[in-house]
Amino acid sequence: MTSQATKQLSALFATADGLLASMDAAVEIIRLTQVNFYNGYKSARKIIRNAGAGLAVKGVVMDTVTGTGLKGATVTLTPMVSAAMMKAASSPSANVKVTTHSKKTADKGGFRIKSLAEGTYEMTVSKVGYATQTLTVSVNDGEMTAVDVALEK
Repeated sequence: MTSQATKQLSALFATADGLLASMDAAVEIIRLTQVNFYNGYKSARKIIRNAGAGLAVKGVVMDTVTGTGLKGATVTLTPMVSAAMMKAASSPSANVKVTTHSKKTADKGGFRIKSLAEGTYEMTVSKVGYATQTLTVSVNDGEMTAVDVALEK
């Protein structure tokens, strides 16, 4: 149900953006003849973009035996590349860039990685003295994914 509501909300925002673009174009027509109205409209239409400010992935890395959080573990998220993307990347004109996100865990093993694009990621968690663990994590647009990982010595 949440997914459907998110899709509907996205469609409504797209419609609203189209209507605002039409209004902006109409106001441009009267820019020279109605200077005060134009300036007031432009001031009211200042847009503050906070896109990507929310969390994408958070979690805790802990010791399997003791259950205590592990400070200083490295959490790395790398986008998983589909077969179609690989084919596109192999073309001579392709300019494909894969961005890897890494973070060290805090005092109690917690981590937060912000501003990830929607998609599937390979998450690697490592710490000296522990076995490295690799997981597959899905990130949905506008949602936070929680992942807790237990590492074995």
